[in-house]
Amino acid sequence: MTDTNQTNGAAVVPTAGDGAHDRGTSSPPMRNPHHAFSDDRHFLALALAPTALVIIALVLVPIVYTIGLSFFEQNTLLRNWSFAGLGIFADVLSSDDFRRAFVNGLVYTLGSTVLAGLLGVGVALLLDCRFVGRGAVRALVIFPFIVPTIVVAFIWKFIFSGHGLINDLLRELGVSGPAITWLGDERTAMATVIVISAWAWFPFVAVTTLAALQNLPDDVYEAAALDGAGRVARFFTLTLPLLAPALMVILLIRAIWAFRNFEIIFLLTGGGPIGATEVLPIMAYREAFGSFRMGHASAVAVTMMVLVTLLAAAYFRLSARVRRATGAV
Repeated sequence: MTDTNQTNGAAVVPTAGDGAHDRGTSSPPMRNPHHAFSDDRHFLALALAPTALVIIALVLVPIVYTIGLSFFEQNTLLRNWSFAGLGIFADVLSSDDFRRAFVNGLVYTLGSTVLAGLLGVGVALLLDCRFVGRGAVRALVIFPFIVPTIVVAFIWKFIFSGHGLINDLLRELGVSGPAITWLGDERTAMATVIVISAWAWFPFVAVTTLAALQNLPDDVYEAAALDGAGRVARFFTLTLPLLAPALMVILLIRAIWAFRNFEIIFLLTGGGPIGATEVLPIMAYREAFGSFRMGHASAVAVTMMVLVTLLAAAYFRLSARVRRATGAV
């Protein structure tokens, strides 16, 4: 009886083996999701910090400096500064040079974009057909786009010179009269620059349009062919409407690049003759490094930046509509 009572009343002491077993089977402590999210944010901030610093140093600082400079009248030769406020913008926007450069920019942008679009779409339709050597032709089409701009300028300046290929061809065709200086005559300079620019940029339109063509549904064309629709009817009733949203985005990108273009016009004509091909980027260059008026050059650059930003906003809005229309994310 005594042994039984002692046994019943004795305290049960866990052994070392039991404790080890309990510790081995216990679940680890749960990690706070808020702490995990905070750690991820800190890591992301540290990872993006170098890129952000580079963008601030190379993009934001020059933009802010240029905007600030546009409010000061400055001559880089005399090194004198004077605050002018919005007076420089009023002076620039009311000048005949600005209006001429702005109109020239619109003409150049519209002309080169439309011509590059027509050439690009036509070439894309040809490259979408099956023929022998199609792969090689597709590779060659991109050639004008990858040639350096300075090479393009020198080649075409020679072709359009007084003793170049174009004038020789006109003489062979029996066209009499003195040789035409295509890039030196204010009546023909802008049209010549537009043709050269369109030649250099139509491969971009062709390649991107070809990619859009290959994503069009085949079943729609098969149904139209069964209904007796010819190639021309299928192009105007199917291809063009289906291609229109993507084509508008492509041409808008080209228009943005054309409006801010500097090098091809500068290398071909320098903005001449007599300002016939001078656009806003060349006007800004002339004000800065020809007249040494950094305030006026900055005002032209800021005005151009605002116009390009409006075009870019239109591009993003249009591309968003295209994504919604096509069901893309």
